[in-house]
Amino acid sequence: MKTKKRHLPLGLLMAAGLALTALAQADDAVVKVNPLGSHDGEFCSRDRALIFEDPNGTRILYDAGRTVAGPDDPRLGNIDVILVSHMHGDHVGDQRIDKTNQGSCGNPETSVSSLPQSNTVDIALKKKSTIVTGSEMPAFFAAKLNEVATENGKVVAGTRTARFTELVSAAVHVPLSGRTMAFNGAAGCISGCN
Repeated sequence: MKTKKRHLPLGLLMAAGLALTALAQADDAVVKVNPLGSHDGEFCSRDRALIFEDPNGTRILYDAGRTVAGPDDPRLGNIDVILVSHMHGDHVGDQRIDKTNQGSCGNPETSVSSLPQSNTVDIALKKKSTIVTGSEMPAFFAAKLNEVATENGKVVAGTRTARFTELVSAAVHVPLSGRTMAFNGAAGCISGCN
């Protein structure tokens, strides 16, 4: 019995130590958000695609749309899940870019047809990803800015994006294509945010 009593507190201490270590690691975990837009370093009118990377390595592509250059786009890497917000062509990718920085930020070159499938389906097949979608999103989330929001990586004054950043009291991080944003366990941006 003495042996069991001695091990019980040690076991509890070890369990508590492991729990505290796990909590500390969760606080140090970094979630990465990588925008995949039509023009590097900008937030353009047709940009929709984002990759969310969990600390455990899971990678979720949100709205492949028209600014991902198909399944062989070198910015993709491994994709586990593709999340589609709603079934409009600019979100599933009825057409797409051939490569980044073609055309202008306001009118990117999206001459590659993805029909009869979609950019989303093409990527899912090549990457062996699962597609997740639901019914149409509420109008608030489905509303699109459809504007050139940045120039040289800075928000353009007078745009709806500029107005939004002025009105919101929380931190706003504009998704600039090719610039990965990283967030810690407290949701604070630790790199890549403007």
